[in-house]
Amino acid sequence: MFWEILALLIVVFLVIIFFALVKRVFILVINSVIGLFALIGFNFLFDVGIKINFWSVLITAIGGIFGFIIVLAAHFLGIAF
Repeated sequence: MFWEILALLIVVFLVIIFFALVKRVFILVINSVIGLFALIGFNFLFDVGIKINFWSVLITAIGGIFGFIIVLAAHFLGIAF
């Protein structure tokens, strides 16, 4: 009886960890898609010439809207992109 309860608790713990990881990955994917569309839209509407590469999408994916603002600021300051 003890081993069955222990096995059940371990399985519940692993399921909770799995869903927490899937949730974080899903949020990162959503942020990257939104950031990519924001970069493309901003380039298309204002013709600023921000290069869309791995680093700009990664910064936007991790930072969300703040990452997008960081990419814009870096471009306008001449630091990167």
